[in-house]
Amino acid sequence: MDNKDIQSLKLDRSAFTLKENAYVKYKNDTYRISSIINFTEVIGIDVKTKKPKRLLIKDLTPLENELNNDSLFKDFDEISDEEFIDLQKKYLSIQPLLTDSISRAEIEEHSKKIGVHFTTLYRWLRRYKTTGTLAGLLPKPCGRKKGETRLDFNTEEVIEEIINSHYLTKQKPSVQSTITKILDECTKRNIPLPSKNTIRNRIHKLSEYMVLKKRGSESIARTKFHPVPGKFEKSYPMELIQIDHTEVDLHLVDDDDREVIGRTYLTVAIDIYSRMIVGYYLSLNPPSVTSVAMCITNMILPKEKTLLDLDIDTNWDVWGLPDTIHVDNGAEFHSQSIINAGLLYGINIEFRPIKKTHFGGHVESVIKTLMKAIHEIPGTTFSNIHQKGEYKSEEKAVMAFHELEKWLVTFITKVYHKRVHTQTKMTPEERWELGLFGGDAPIGLLPKPSNPETILIDFLPIFKRTIQKNGVSIDNINYYDNLLRTKINVMDKKTNKKKQFIFKRDPRNIKYLWFYDDSTKEYYKINAADQSMPDMPLWEYKILRKTLKDEGIEKPSTFHLIEARDELNRQIEDSIKKTKKARRIKQRNKNKNIELNKDNKKDSSIVENNLNNELDNNIWDEDIPDFG
Repeated sequence: MDNKDIQSLKLDRSAFTLKENAYVKYKNDTYRISSIINFTEVIGIDVKTKKPKRLLIKDLTPLENELNNDSLFKDFDEISDEEFIDLQKKYLSIQPLLTDSISRAEIEEHSKKIGVHFTTLYRWLRRYKTTGTLAGLLPKPCGRKKGETRLDFNTEEVIEEIINSHYLTKQKPSVQSTITKILDECTKRNIPLPSKNTIRNRIHKLSEYMVLKKRGSESIARTKFHPVPGKFEKSYPMELIQIDHTEVDLHLVDDDDREVIGRTYLTVAIDIYSRMIVGYYLSLNPPSVTSVAMCITNMILPKEKTLLDLDIDTNWDVWGLPDTIHVDNGAEFHSQSIINAGLLYGINIEFRPIKKTHFGGHVESVIKTLMKAIHEIPGTTFSNIHQKGEYKSEEKAVMAFHELEKWLVTFITKVYHKRVHTQTKMTPEERWELGLFGGDAPIGLLPKPSNPETILIDFLPIFKRTIQKNGVSIDNINYYDNLLRTKINVMDKKTNKKKQFIFKRDPRNIKYLWFYDDSTKEYYKINAADQSMPDMPLWEYKILRKTLKDEGIEKPSTFHLIEARDELNRQIEDSIKKTKKARRIKQRNKNKNIELNKDNKKDSSIVENNLNNELDNNIWDEDIPDFG
């Protein structure tokens, strides 16, 4: 295959604002938005013909980005720690100026106050407003400075160890003493020495809450950062989001043979201001970095495709970048890829302090509401053993994964969002609309991401692999394309080892993955080397692998996977035949019984004996789903 035939993607982290007088593209023509009708339509004025036209928001795209900055397009793993810190400083400098109307005099006055020349502030403002994300503030040219290398793993370990055991103590040692201790320890272990600025940057990146608490000022930290229970409210949509996971109280069956395959896990994101559920992710795999990434991606992006894929006829008009996300202290949330991706989009990720349950009270409440509704579905495990009683959950299970997902989104959009919330006294939809268009300070529609796939790729976890003659292997699946040939056994000049390249994979379909070429700053879609591999989500692949492993096949090929699927299909065919036979016999007996009762000629017990003989070993529970 020629390289030109490969699907490629250049990352675009820009976002465009949907407000009056903003310029947008609609089917290759430029329009100025004159008014916003609702969440789905605006009135646009064609800049050439001056004629007004109703435009669907889902079809609007931004004007071409004016900034020729490669920093917008490179993977965030290429962005150094120093660049991330610089991003934060620049954003804090322009944050007070991010209003709809700001005068030159106000900018100049602010520049004197913070010691940054006003022309520099203008440039930062223009870059930020043009892209809509912090990526526009990255320096040009991009990349690490000449001679700069990533720290050795052992050096990183020493830095983290000394910061935790020395700096973050009630003795409150100075930064300089911490630097000295780290350098001495690295010298003792005969490992590469980090620069003093690198150590300072690590310390400066520590959260203020952690520093205050660990260094003996816990009461100050509590006063400054802990919200008062019952008063944890916000003033506009997407100001604060809470995210958490739960194991769903329901046994699922396989799509094919309808055999029980276990319980699924749900990740939910809720907007504190409106109580709208703004994002979710459902998976048969336990909570992980991928769960968080997929939930955040679903939250940021418009939901039209989600509703279309699930065939649900309703609206879910939620999208945009949140200001802050409150999350649990689980390891999956502490992933550096999640934190860095959030920072790049201006999302502040805060961790719930241990034993402070009210920090996650809202999301836990909505999870309880969802589980209560799920308890009405056959196959529920309920919330505890007392509720369950003698109910046999696995025997009653009837719902497959995709059926549960459709049910869940239907409940969210058609029930939960339309019920009056006990605290806000409004439905989540009404409250959401009030925050955007009503009240004393409406904020209007939130900026819309220019490229949905960029959002997804940025938040997906990274796989780093060297490229071999047969491509790359992840989870025993081999991926290859001729594009990778030029990267085989490439050496990293800095480490003098084989270079590791960045790959990312969407867990909803592992038939392909994305390869990042740092020379072109583009991602390329690389398919499985075995072209016969079917589209398959990660959770299904793991179930099939486990099934094959139980049969003694440790490294299943695509042939084995397809054969396993065929076996499941044969099982469902057998199940259908047995089920139909049992039901036909039962119906025949019912008809006979009616006739016999009419004539009053034979004892009904004879009929029952005949039925038992005919059924033989094909006894089925009356509550099984109708396969027909």
